[in-house]
Amino acid sequence: MQKKSLGIVLTYIRYRETSILVTIYTKSSGIKSFIENGVRSAKGKHKMALFQPLNLLDLDLFLKDKGLCRISEAKSAYPFKETPYNIYKSSIALFLAEVLYKVLKEEEENVPLFDFLEEKIKELDQIKTGLENFHIYFLWELMVFLGIFPETMHEMFSQLGNRSPELEAMMERLILRGQVEGLNRKIRSEMIQVLLDFYHLHLESLGEIKSLDVLHEVLS
Repeated sequence: MQKKSLGIVLTYIRYRETSILVTIYTKSSGIKSFIENGVRSAKGKHKMALFQPLNLLDLDLFLKDKGLCRISEAKSAYPFKETPYNIYKSSIALFLAEVLYKVLKEEEENVPLFDFLEEKIKELDQIKTGLENFHIYFLWELMVFLGIFPETMHEMFSQLGNRSPELEAMMERLILRGQVEGLNRKIRSEMIQVLLDFYHLHLESLGEIKSLDVLHEVLS
């Protein structure tokens, strides 16, 4: 079946000498895996730069019910101005792409979720202040679309054993009230870990997030 769709690149792996297997979250059909032949050669129809994490693409697709699909045409739907060239933004993009790759499994249309992700990807590229908290807000808001959103901050901490009332209060001030006073690298790292632990509690597919150490190092 041939279909046009927007897509968000999540990850790719090298395949044979010049090809890749790329996982894309499509607006029309959810998660799909594609084989892209020759992309790592000089004569390839599409260039590797198109398939970097969180790239937004306009796609012409050949979709299958089973197995790998193919991409007929691919072009950028949103040329980044900063994300690939800013180590802070590119590290956040890599982290978020890995999380999304682990938690998005549905092979069906979900327009509200796709629109949310598209908006956030553009926001990351354009943001001038508050970058250090962007991924915290993102993980909190994404829970709504994954069906695991807690009714209150206290409920989330209670499910995790309510390990730190002080951290709970700081997360509530940051996420629910937008108050950022007194935050530092250590506290932000603890907040991210709380959110990831909550994801782990409800989503077995999450597993280890390998890019987390890189993110902490870059944002330190």
